[in-house]
Amino acid sequence: MIRAISLDLWKTLILDHDEDEALRDRIRAQAIREVLGQHGLVVCEDGLFDSLRRIDVLRRDVREMRDWTLTTSRQIGFVLTQACVYPSRDLVEAVRPRYDAAIFGLMPTLVEPGAPQLLADLARHYPLSLTSNTGKTPGQVLLNVLDMLSIHAPFTHFIFSDEVLYLKPDKRIWQLLVDTNELKPEEIVHVGDSYRMDYKGARAAGLQAVLFGRRESLPAATLAIDSLSELAPTIEEMNR
Repeated sequence: MIRAISLDLWKTLILDHDEDEALRDRIRAQAIREVLGQHGLVVCEDGLFDSLRRIDVLRRDVREMRDWTLTTSRQIGFVLTQACVYPSRDLVEAVRPRYDAAIFGLMPTLVEPGAPQLLADLARHYPLSLTSNTGKTPGQVLLNVLDMLSIHAPFTHFIFSDEVLYLKPDKRIWQLLVDTNELKPEEIVHVGDSYRMDYKGARAAGLQAVLFGRRESLPAATLAIDSLSELAPTIEEMNR
């Protein structure tokens, strides 16, 4: 019996256009250059941008992920080191607010315009958790993004990889989800767009799973939906 729902964030609830993150890296590179200039340090903005893009290259495959990419402070430390600047704690902390806030310079959009109401409707019947890997925007900042997009209030629990230091599909992040909800794994269904990280990851940890987005190349038994409006009837069918 499904008693709670977990949802992925990116490409399930919110969405970037193709070049948005690269444009945010331009914002970050400019911000880092300006902050370093205030500390009497001169660096090449293009070099900073190239280092920021390298972080995303590593993050495209969770198997290639490095521990230092999990938090924005350590990402900033990497970028400063690449620019031959010693990443002191004070310098990293001076950069971090503008680094973290780059998303507000180019906001993501909702995957579905009706998501606020659809989530509110789901929350009347099931506690909702958000279980998300983060990139260059930390979970605490993403909470503000959710507020601005009117999809924060329906959620009861938030599990962000930069805070728990585990990435989907690591079984430990699913165990945190289970423990937080105080339920059995099979009583939680996770919904996300990644077949490997969301669907297979949750299933391997004993949770139920629904893939967001149908694809012809997946096994026929894969449960999938194309809209949050399909989730409640899908769960009702699973509970029969």
